[in-house]
Amino acid sequence: MISVSTNKDFISHPLIKPNLVSRREYQEKIFINCLNNNCLVVIPTGLGKTVIALMLAVYRLTEMPKSKVIFLAPTKPLVEQHHKSFLDLTLFPPDSLQSLTGAISPEKRKVIWNQIKVAFMTPQVLQNDLISSLYSIKEVSLIIFDECHRAVGNYAYCFIAKKYMENTGIHQILGLTASPGSTLEKINEIKENLFIDHLEIRTDKDIDVKHYVQKVDNEWIKISLPNEFLEIKRILDEKLKEIYKWLKEKDLLNSFDLNKITRKNLLQLNNTINRRISASRDDNEKFEMFYAKKLQANAIRISHMSELLETQGINALKDYLEKNEEKIKSNTANKSLKELFADKNFKKVQELTYKIQSKGIVHPKLEYLKEILTTQLQENKGSRVLVFAHFRDSVNNIVRYFKEDNIVKAHKFVGQAHKGSDKGLTQKAQIRLLEEFKEGIYNTLVGTSVAEEGLDIAECDLVVFYDVVPSAIRSIQRRGRTGRKKEGKVLILMAEGTRDEGYYWAEKAKERNMRDSLKRIKMSEDGTKKGQSNLLNFIEKTENDKALNQKITNAEQFEIVCDNRETASSVVRNLSLMGINLKLEQLSVGDYVISKRVGIERKSSQDFTNSIKDGRLFKELKDLTDNYDRAILILEEDPFKNSSLSENAIYGAISSIILNLGVTIYKTKDAKETAMFLYQLAKKEQSDSNTTLKLRFDKAPIETSRLLEYLIAGIPGINTLRAKNLLKELKTLQNIFLADIPDLTKIENIGKKIAQEIYKISRYKYKNDH
Repeated sequence: MISVSTNKDFISHPLIKPNLVSRREYQEKIFINCLNNNCLVVIPTGLGKTVIALMLAVYRLTEMPKSKVIFLAPTKPLVEQHHKSFLDLTLFPPDSLQSLTGAISPEKRKVIWNQIKVAFMTPQVLQNDLISSLYSIKEVSLIIFDECHRAVGNYAYCFIAKKYMENTGIHQILGLTASPGSTLEKINEIKENLFIDHLEIRTDKDIDVKHYVQKVDNEWIKISLPNEFLEIKRILDEKLKEIYKWLKEKDLLNSFDLNKITRKNLLQLNNTINRRISASRDDNEKFEMFYAKKLQANAIRISHMSELLETQGINALKDYLEKNEEKIKSNTANKSLKELFADKNFKKVQELTYKIQSKGIVHPKLEYLKEILTTQLQENKGSRVLVFAHFRDSVNNIVRYFKEDNIVKAHKFVGQAHKGSDKGLTQKAQIRLLEEFKEGIYNTLVGTSVAEEGLDIAECDLVVFYDVVPSAIRSIQRRGRTGRKKEGKVLILMAEGTRDEGYYWAEKAKERNMRDSLKRIKMSEDGTKKGQSNLLNFIEKTENDKALNQKITNAEQFEIVCDNRETASSVVRNLSLMGINLKLEQLSVGDYVISKRVGIERKSSQDFTNSIKDGRLFKELKDLTDNYDRAILILEEDPFKNSSLSENAIYGAISSIILNLGVTIYKTKDAKETAMFLYQLAKKEQSDSNTTLKLRFDKAPIETSRLLEYLIAGIPGINTLRAKNLLKELKTLQNIFLADIPDLTKIENIGKKIAQEIYKISRYKYKNDH
């Protein structure tokens, strides 16, 4: 048990710079209470949670000088922010504090890992490194999970915590969040997934922190929709009500009241319809249910269009219509979409949308936003504003609206994903943009959810919700972007009589539930301190031990090659927790390889039916049989349950796979059972023979010149074109492998990096240690 009784003034530790922010009382209290526990700290934004993490990291490294600390955050900009905080606030040698991101090659990450004390990472990078056993975390004395409300479901935090707890005896976990969730169940799930045994909870009303909480004014502005919008809304509502009535008549919905049917109800309806299709033996009923699927798909579309119109405006609706019209023109639209756009009443929606848009009528929210931003930036020249919108189309429309504005210098702040012609922002671009925002090159950022979490922009003094989200976590995160170092203001734009209002009150109820849940937990924690927790602690420890008990003795003797895109599934994580030696590769054929002769494709029940419909399945399995003597398809879950395909279609596909392709099919109930089956296959195959794993799937050519190209193209970074260029100039393998780097760089398309790779590989001494 570690004690700090002799060093209560830890904030003056020689490794912490003396200019550290002086909110020391509550921070030090939390720090001391977290010393001997896996601790979850719930603290309002702007109250220096990074400082608490920093103090604990310094303490652990002081107590265990040979250990390391990992600081995890969900995004690269947030990782870089924490890295900078440690550089600014500690006296660690800068080289011992490093960000390890996906942009750094695994080999280089391994080298850096051996040289550092604190690693700042995204969970996806650490997860992949742990799965492929790139380095050991046995010497890690602390992992900090920032924004730990994400530690639910299949998020990488859950796997990392399990892997960490099973791998080291000096473990400590610190979870940090301002908003753990609106229910006790959600908070308890986070506690369980991160093996938390102590909570430190602070609210802005607590005596020891309220003095440091900056004042943030919250104001919501009700906005009336123009009559032109209401005419479109009337047509959409009538169409939606017509669909709901039909679905209610078929006992698929309980009501056709537009106010009672939510998007969640519509999404869940798909499973109900699929069950009815699977269970039915009557062709007429099946026909009705397939028709119901079309209606359900169109109901979701119409509901979405109504939401866009109400909360975002005519430009957002027009963009959505154009995207779908393009699908119809390019013949990539499904039947339900084509039927909806052919409907005469729906054509009226399209006509009105283009007519209103051509008149320049915009959502009144935009006009209010212009007035708000102009006033704010004229009155305070150094002001910085964050505008949040739920949809990326809305972000683009807002930025376009202010494109020629001389006062509002706006830029979008969105995620990395490209959506059609709409390019995302790389994480490097996000970091650069935040710097430009701080410097004043832009005074307004318009962002989606990617801008909500954790970003510490001290200059931000106004946050505008362009729309309302029905999530307590997201609302708290949005509001937390202001009032961090000085007073701030939050304005919420709400379209009157629309789902904006419904979302607002739903979010308020969830926040109230969160406060009540935290209050109950806090009271429970106080009772624990008085000695009432022995039995509960014993039960919790027993449950944690069970959760960790996945490792199989001697499993590391067996190797499985996994496609690196499979790390998103629970299968790979389960294999890693079982202790199997995993190798991540980008496989062109199959998902898993256990020997030269055995290749495996895994399909969830949903992916199985989808791949039958789009034709992928048989091509993928044909490639598998062309490359392996033993081709296996693992079918995870029941393909007949909740399927949109008939039983006959599924049986037909399975029969063809077995009889025509000769593929063995094995059904598992879930990811855990799939992992166990893969382990047993690898154990049997690799115990009975000395077979090696197959990693190249294109067949070696017979003609000698082609064979030379094939061999050279096996070097990392060398494609067929580069292989041809090398052989054309240097003629033989011997000449290529004996060439110096300057000679190699003279060849077309061979840069210094590739030349160094050829030089290194050609002189590398083989080690049979794997």
